[in-house]
Amino acid sequence: MPRGVQRDPIAAAENPPGCCDVFLDVLRACGLICYVACPPVPSVITRKLAFHPPEKGMTYRIVLKSDPEKRFKNIRACKDEPMQMVVRNINNGADYVHPEQDVEVFSVKTANNNDLVCVKCTPDSYSSNPAVAEQVVLFCQPNSSDLGGFLQPNSMNFVTYANVFETDLYAFDYSGYGFSSGTQGEKNVYADVRAVYEKILEMRPDKKIVVMGYSIGTTAAVDLAATNPDRLAGVVLIAPFTSGLRLFSSKPDKPDTCWADSFKSFDKINNIDTRVLICHGDVDEVIPLSHGLALYEKLKNPVPPLIVHGANHHTILSGKYIHVFTRIANFLRNETLVSCRSAEVDSSQQQQQLSSKRTENE
Repeated sequence: MPRGVQRDPIAAAENPPGCCDVFLDVLRACGLICYVACPPVPSVITRKLAFHPPEKGMTYRIVLKSDPEKRFKNIRACKDEPMQMVVRNINNGADYVHPEQDVEVFSVKTANNNDLVCVKCTPDSYSSNPAVAEQVVLFCQPNSSDLGGFLQPNSMNFVTYANVFETDLYAFDYSGYGFSSGTQGEKNVYADVRAVYEKILEMRPDKKIVVMGYSIGTTAAVDLAATNPDRLAGVVLIAPFTSGLRLFSSKPDKPDTCWADSFKSFDKINNIDTRVLICHGDVDEVIPLSHGLALYEKLKNPVPPLIVHGANHHTILSGKYIHVFTRIANFLRNETLVSCRSAEVDSSQQQQQLSSKRTENE
């Protein structure tokens, strides 16, 4: 049937699928089951279901400043030489290079011996708010994108995020994504975010860190934050889910976790001591809002969540709903541990000033 022509339902009912059609459908289903379930190892099944990286080179490539024509399998081959990221515009295929003052590329080695592509995105100007000035943001991506997808020109990209938040934003490609070495996997994701976090602590000893996760990136953020690492100021979870198997259940808050489950944020999130902001679209067809609300109920130190009316899983961070970004910016200014301490200090100073004035008047 030609593309764009719909089959007549009456004709379809009069001409049910033949034996060959049924056989092909069964064959496809068996092939899918074999692909996912063979070998029957939970970690392998999780990798096949959960991780869908873009084709390498589709959205960006890494080049040496000294030899831009040289090609690499992954960032490990760059050997810490000065490099830059060439972003491929997915709309027209043109190459684009962000100015060096906006995007800096570096690499990080994980405990699992994988080398990750990382970027630091710098705003045009930094916030005058003392709390924001003490913080940087670490972003953990969803499962079907890489750095090039979030650095597309003329769109809501990481540089835009940095400008809205008025502070430096760090991001990275998981193992097996983009030009990071290794393979995709749950354990690698957790090792990845920890390695980047520790690198930021080393590079920015004067800063606290707010970890922001989106979709599967929320599991990396929760796993890290649940250990309450040094200088963690806050956590932002965008479209989070309770666990892998709970995504297939009508009860995301069921108390018992199956031994074969993965991405067990539901079991970890109540260990987070810092402040946590949850943002979720109310028409999210991939991760229902009920997952975000179930996680919210388990938080030790929540702030008011943001339920984005009309937003689905893909549009919540697209720039269509600008109040998502203003809510996160407000969290950085007023609701992280750094913000709260700054407010307490300001309040204490004001009380001391009032007390001094009263004493002088007396």
